[in-house]
Amino acid sequence: MKSSRAVLTAVVILIVICAGWWLFHKRGGERVDLLTQFDQAKKDGAPFAVEDATLAGDTKRAISAPPNGRITFHVRIPEDGWLRLSLGTKPESWDKEGDGVFFLAGVSDGHSFEKLFEQTVNPYKNPSERRWIPVAVDMSAYAGEDVSVILNTRGNSGNAADTRNDLPLWGAPVIGR
Repeated sequence: MKSSRAVLTAVVILIVICAGWWLFHKRGGERVDLLTQFDQAKKDGAPFAVEDATLAGDTKRAISAPPNGRITFHVRIPEDGWLRLSLGTKPESWDKEGDGVFFLAGVSDGHSFEKLFEQTVNPYKNPSERRWIPVAVDMSAYAGEDVSVILNTRGNSGNAADTRNDLPLWGAPVIGR
């Protein structure tokens, strides 16, 4: 009798594990890697490039952007999609004077624009920002929609943009779980 219960318990545990694995992989399968869509993206400002960038010992594939640049990706947002990326500036700018880089990301359906996040990164003034700064934004409100994801950079001093030593990086941008 004890061995029958043990076998039944093991079978139930195995079924629960398999069901959990199946649900996790079914929901987490969709992913949009923006780096693979770099060549098709609309770029305003120059130059943009994809490169390996190492910040504080952590290497990521990244988009190197101009100080006042905009790159637009046309994508379909997956179910439970999150925009995940890291912000940073090239290490050669860290010890040079400037007011940092203003990063802004948004989404447009062709009729309206919604800001997803904005953040200033200034490793000259704030040595704690001499690393990748992770960002995650819930995009599930756009699930299944074709939208434009827009990544902008500019100087941080308002109307008179100071772009001295602004070398912005968008690290490993993806949309997925």
